[in-house]
Amino acid sequence: MGFENFRHYVLGGEDGVPKTPKWAERICGVPSYTIKALARYWAAHAVSIAHCNGGSFIRSCFAHEPARLEVALLGMQGVGKPGANQFKFMEWTLFGIPTLDPLPPSVHIPSLGAAYRGYVTGTKASFIPKTMIPEAIMNPPVQWYGHIAAGFPREDQFDGPYTFPPEGGSRIHMVWSDSPCWETCWNGGFKMQDALRHESIECVVVQHPWMENDTLFADIILPSNTKFETEDIGTDCDSGQWNVVFYERQAIQPIGESKSDKEVVAEVARALEQYGGVYEGMLDKYLGGKTDDEWIKVGFETSGVPEDLTFEEFKERQYYAFPTREDWKDIPAGIRQFHDDPEGHPLRTPSGKLEYYSTTLSRYFPDDRERGPIPHWIDEGAGHQERQYLERGRKYPFLLVSNHPHFRVHAQHDDVTWFREIETCKVTGPDGYKYEPVWVNPVDAGKLGLSTGDVVKVYNERGAVLGGVIVTERIMPGAVYQDHGARCDTVVLGEGGLDRGGANNLIAPTATTSKNAHGEVTSGFLVNIEKVDVFALAEQYPEAFGRDYEPDCGLVATARVVDGKEGE
Repeated sequence: MGFENFRHYVLGGEDGVPKTPKWAERICGVPSYTIKALARYWAAHAVSIAHCNGGSFIRSCFAHEPARLEVALLGMQGVGKPGANQFKFMEWTLFGIPTLDPLPPSVHIPSLGAAYRGYVTGTKASFIPKTMIPEAIMNPPVQWYGHIAAGFPREDQFDGPYTFPPEGGSRIHMVWSDSPCWETCWNGGFKMQDALRHESIECVVVQHPWMENDTLFADIILPSNTKFETEDIGTDCDSGQWNVVFYERQAIQPIGESKSDKEVVAEVARALEQYGGVYEGMLDKYLGGKTDDEWIKVGFETSGVPEDLTFEEFKERQYYAFPTREDWKDIPAGIRQFHDDPEGHPLRTPSGKLEYYSTTLSRYFPDDRERGPIPHWIDEGAGHQERQYLERGRKYPFLLVSNHPHFRVHAQHDDVTWFREIETCKVTGPDGYKYEPVWVNPVDAGKLGLSTGDVVKVYNERGAVLGGVIVTERIMPGAVYQDHGARCDTVVLGEGGLDRGGANNLIAPTATTSKNAHGEVTSGFLVNIEKVDVFALAEQYPEAFGRDYEPDCGLVATARVVDGKEGE
């Protein structure tokens, strides 16, 4: 539906500029003959598209446009026919759609939601998208649409507008975090550092096992423990054919005074009860009068396991794997049924058809120039000018590519000694510090006088991070590559600051994906790079460069802990 509108745009009907390979060459740096060859190969074959959650592809400004263009291209292939589909390499059963599982699915996709004691998106009237927290703290009110979470119905993105603070409500005066890694995992991290120190914030409480990242801004740290120190129940329903419910036995006793995240919240609830009023019975409201073992049993009994398997048998066995559906061969692949019979098996769009012209976007956001009814290439918008050929690209000529790292899970495992022994995990600088690698193409390295092992500053107007150079042809000229999620080792705090650890989310844009789409922008943004003298920086910032540090694991806890008398 609406293909003629799309065709009109591509052939230049809207702006007089046909979207030819030569037009694209200037934008993406790929020669037009390569684009033509890819297009001809694509058109001559049945082509499917597979992702592993998209990586930086979905974490850049206007990232919804290439995603929509993928679907447009698949539609031109006859999406749903054999060999022309779209699927993920992980979390295959995350959204409970058996036809999108590339392996034979199991008879049931288990859920432990009934036993979960944490926050669930969409259950509270007052909430803030995680990408908008700094703005909500420092520049309220903020406004947005939808609950900003994967898996919600398509229509949810048009709910709203929501506003924080809500009418008659207060701005934020306290932050309590059980995931204190915002500044190196989300967008505009230096601004988050400013937000956590903003005059409106009277108290910051963090529960965490480690002294790292946002934890360093806390007034009170409640030590939580790891999975090894608790009894629990879990599932593996995101990454393969076998949907498993497993019993997690406690491996070691809790370290020091640490408690599980649930116990930490329970202790706070217990302490609040003394104030009565809304706090009366707070502990029972939270835990429902159940012990840990009883909540584990609730999870087991509601997970979907067969009725003839007892809880005690499950605990003894420690797992249950759901068998494969017997009719798995009869399950159509992808959206084959839509391809074969679009009227009988419609899509979840308003029309039931593949919409090149989005009737819903046209109705809800008729003036949105960044996410219009037809997928477009967007040069710039109100919140972003991140194209090299635009004016800002003269000052910041490199495009920073930042993916999920090989040697971490986001920001976890940055201190694993075995990983740090791998040559490409970190680059050892002349001062012995292990810097987060920055890949630079030999062409650019030659122009900038860079060699492997040099330390560079990667920067824009939002601030700077350091990194260790690896000269390699694995990154194209005009782009530099540095993984996201390095542990923060901030030398100068806040916007315009400097981080030694290479946590490049700190210099990512604060603005979200686009005007009415509030995802993170943590890749594909403009920077410049230049070689730095780390010894000169050490003289300029002796305290920051003199923190306790072990190359085998990075910053150690004593880097942030000082001796003092009680009450000081």
